[in-house]
Amino acid sequence: MAARTSVTSISGATLAITATLPATYDAAGYGATTIIWTAIGKIDNIGNHGVKANVATHTPIDTAVITKIKGSKDYGSMQMSMGSVPTDAGQILLNTASESNNHYSAKLTYPDGEIHYLDVLVSSFEYKDGSVNDISGLQVNLEVCKKPVVVAAT
Repeated sequence: MAARTSVTSISGATLAITATLPATYDAAGYGATTIIWTAIGKIDNIGNHGVKANVATHTPIDTAVITKIKGSKDYGSMQMSMGSVPTDAGQILLNTASESNNHYSAKLTYPDGEIHYLDVLVSSFEYKDGSVNDISGLQVNLEVCKKPVVVAAT
């Protein structure tokens, strides 16, 4: 499986969620046929994910030169927005997950077939209102808890 060699559009990407955790946090574990994924409908912005390291600093007074050391890693917080469809099975599962302390699995599939598997907590599920010309929406945050498992398109 080769990694992508050019940029691609996000148009056509899908995000699905499940309460089932993989036996192993790798491509084989997430790809198990026993995991049933529920697509989340009407997403208009998936948000970002990936690693961000905290940086610890120290400035000794004799040199006044800052020393930087890489600290803990954070795999991101996906701040998603979507049109609200109360009967959408994926949105219903997100709402349930927002009330739970449990981890969930997410599957982000790009149009070229690349997949990112994520271990997530649903940290917020908010109704997004606005003015007369706005769509009734949802703002949902997924806290990514482990390094994403990336499976290149075949």
